[in-house]
Amino acid sequence: MAGCNEENCTCPNTQCERHGKCCERINFHRSRDSKVFCMRDTVKDK
Repeated sequence: MAGCNEENCTCPNTQCERHGKCCERINFHRSRDSKVFCMRDTVKDK
């Protein structure tokens, strides 16, 4: 997936088979300091 790689992944679980496969959309919103709509409940719980 374009724009998704180990460099952009902030997850500390580097042993996970999905590590580094962050969604391009999540990276885009992170760069703009805005919340991704589909993750609003996850963010709210933290």
